Amino acid sequence: MEQTDALEILRTVGSILLVDWPNAGVPRALLEAGLIVYGASPGRYSSAELLDAPPEKGDAVSVFPPEGEGETSFLVFRRPDARPLAVDAVAIYRPSEEIPGIIAAQVLPLGARILWLQPLITSFEPRRTAADRGLRLIEGVDIGSTARQLSGR
Repeated sequence: MEQTDALEILRTVGSILLVDWPNAGVPRALLEAGLIVYGASPGRYSSAELLDAPPEKGDAVSVFPPEGEGETSFLVFRRPDARPLAVDAVAIYRPSEEIPGIIAAQVLPLGARILWLQPLITSFEPRRTAADRGLRLIEGVDIGSTARQLSGR
């Protein structure tokens, strides 16, 4: 898929679930682009936000301090009271053999219409499943870079 096509698709997304990511720059870029960002790990969800100061101890699941050039905010993941009711997209950065299970456990139950596979993750199975389920499939395009284009950073 072309970067410009991926950018146009990302413009239609309001919320996204990340099933792992290559670095903290990915959820940070998505938040800066104005998206609602959730994280998924086995058996639980988290919701992401950017804060000017670190949260109180015990108040967050994960805290990532500013690292990159121009970063001033803390990336914070907190446990929500319940799983998200729905998301527009699910971005996956996991081995290809895990993707069918992620589609069954995350993509379909949350009503996502877009499946985004981070670069280096490709598989015939997600292509077939996406087509069978009417999902838009994006692969070979980094979602963090696309989000930075969306936010103009």
